[in-house]
Amino acid sequence: MLKSRVATKVACICFVVVSLVAAGVWSAQLQAQAPAAATDTAIVDYADQITRLVQKRQFDELAKLSPPTEEGPVTKLKSWQDQYVTQIKKQEEQRQKQFDEAVAKAQDLLSRSKYDEAMDKVVAAYQIAKDQPGFLKTEWVKDLTERVAAKAADYEKKGQWIESLQLYTDLHSLYEIDTRYKADMQRLARRSRLLLMYTPRTFFEMRKAALAKQERERAETQPGTQPSTQAASDDEPPTFTKWQDRIEGVTSDMLRDAIDRARNDWVEETSYAAMTAGGLEALRLFLTTPELAKEFAGLGDAQARADFDKGLNAALAKLNPKQDMAAADVVETVSGIVTLSRATVKLPDQVIIMEFTDGAMEKLDPFTAVIWPHEVDEFEKNMKGSFGGVGIQISLENGQLKVISPLEDTPAFRAGIEAGDVVTAINGKSTVGISIDQAVHSIMGKPGTNVTLKIKREGQTTEKEYVITRAVIKVSSVKGFKRDAADTSKWDFMLDPDNKVGYIRITGFQEDTAQELESALEKLQAAGMRGLIMDLRFNPGGLLNAAVAISDMFVDHGNIVMTKGRSTRTHVWRADKNTLVPTNMPVVVLVNQYSASASEIFAGAMKDLNRGLIIGQRSFGKGSVQNLIPIGKRGDSIAMMKLTMSYYYLPDGESLHRRDGAREWGVDPNINIELTPKQLGDLLKYRRDADIIHKNATQPGTQKEAALDTQLDTALLMLRLQLVSSRS
Repeated sequence: MLKSRVATKVACICFVVVSLVAAGVWSAQLQAQAPAAATDTAIVDYADQITRLVQKRQFDELAKLSPPTEEGPVTKLKSWQDQYVTQIKKQEEQRQKQFDEAVAKAQDLLSRSKYDEAMDKVVAAYQIAKDQPGFLKTEWVKDLTERVAAKAADYEKKGQWIESLQLYTDLHSLYEIDTRYKADMQRLARRSRLLLMYTPRTFFEMRKAALAKQERERAETQPGTQPSTQAASDDEPPTFTKWQDRIEGVTSDMLRDAIDRARNDWVEETSYAAMTAGGLEALRLFLTTPELAKEFAGLGDAQARADFDKGLNAALAKLNPKQDMAAADVVETVSGIVTLSRATVKLPDQVIIMEFTDGAMEKLDPFTAVIWPHEVDEFEKNMKGSFGGVGIQISLENGQLKVISPLEDTPAFRAGIEAGDVVTAINGKSTVGISIDQAVHSIMGKPGTNVTLKIKREGQTTEKEYVITRAVIKVSSVKGFKRDAADTSKWDFMLDPDNKVGYIRITGFQEDTAQELESALEKLQAAGMRGLIMDLRFNPGGLLNAAVAISDMFVDHGNIVMTKGRSTRTHVWRADKNTLVPTNMPVVVLVNQYSASASEIFAGAMKDLNRGLIIGQRSFGKGSVQNLIPIGKRGDSIAMMKLTMSYYYLPDGESLHRRDGAREWGVDPNINIELTPKQLGDLLKYRRDADIIHKNATQPGTQKEAALDTQLDTALLMLRLQLVSSRS
């Protein structure tokens, strides 16, 4: 049994994967025999040749590689080699086909002056181009991006915020490294957020109109295509949370504390003047978003707007970038803006405070933010991975509140709620027109209290009421490749039973993740595990100490991670010499461009300390540490500040963090295997289906449509080859 020592470490802050399993070789085992020493050497040499060619991505040479003999255990290696080459070729054929189709469509659309649609295809082609810089330098792409940039600016001038945001987002994705369109994208994103916050119905209508326009243009460019199901589902207007509820509890003390902590403790040097400029610019954006006049009548008065704008200009003119202001000056500036607002546009004081503060924080980094009183509960639920509820995942589909899946071992699961059930009423109130947020808040509640759900089930003529007692719901973050056939609420962690290769997918680093992982490892070790794949793809991160505790299960020496900031002490987490997983057991870690933060700490430590092989794509590059700080006066509503105070540094001393203009960041895999966006989408669809607990479980392999996962194929092949070498 694995020794438990992680509890104290974490107390701080339809698609089937058609890979080697489809070819029937994941469960293939080397013949149990004792070959002569010469044969052993030949097997090891052959395995090493395959390994080197895969590591160098020399797949054409791998296809040509011949085995030393055509009999005995070598034939099994040859079958693995051939099947892997087949999958890699299939993946590359799909990539090339998708690239050629995207380029052809983009050029055709450009020739017809359909610039918006052409840009969408250019982005798709760029993402899978072998030579991305060269692709951007082609004359037709340069011509298109210039035209699209002009059109994005024109959309913004006309107040077509969503269309402008879409084009600037596309442009930024092409030129992300030199950041030439970053400010434009951020400005339009903030304007869209204002609409969503204060006039959500207007935002909904604008978005609906934009989608309808896209459908019309799509029909023009692709005759005979069917309307998008997304557009159809948006025909049902949702209900909206009132902005008055969102500003409740906001005080000026929260603004003051946030500005002070940022000035003194942010990871890099900043100034009160820079943050004040950000706050004033955010208020100007608010002032120049005409749709907000529907909620704030004062914004409809042209003279009032002009007077308020004049005051903002005067406040901005007083700022001196070469000489910082004092904290008291910031408070005085905001007080003056509040007084001016009362005399002109008459915005609520809380709106001025929120928008100014959010604008000031945006001058720092994407992860520093104020968590306002109305956001605190949801934030804490996400961080802890537990909450009071019944344990179901829900979605809105064509206006119906549908159960995606019950969570294993929860009140809803035990009550008999099933995937696909439609919730028609909550506590006697119809769910017609309900929003997801409203449904979640109605179903969640204090553990021990009851909630009544009326359920309509496919194939049944009558609805049924379920009275369910709420409990503390813990969302599992440790999963396997498929559901356990004997108990569909559990996971099967053994990917290759014959060769004893385990597979564990971690979806986030929560308070209980280390304990969950320990339990999974115990099951695998009891089953005789000889190698392990740790899948951290799409894992956004989580708690630092959870990442350290999990790393400590695998590494027995060296520094796992170091944090260092401007106002914080340098802190080093060192490995404990006693591991939970034997240090001679081969481990592969899968990462991709969506693996971030704590995922990168674990993957980076495994790579730098030579404990595991990293396969996939370069990780996200979220190498900053946020501290949670209460802000505002005691006794007031609770607000928190999420402040970046330090950076992560890997064992080799390198920072994970991606900075503007950087060409290297995050964790670079030992073996880079890329998937196209479409292939990633297919993989996510497969995963979502695997997560669902069906009454009669649908296991991977029972569905018709296929998706490639050559990253997982590579991981399994590399582990098998290493096991062959160690066994021979």
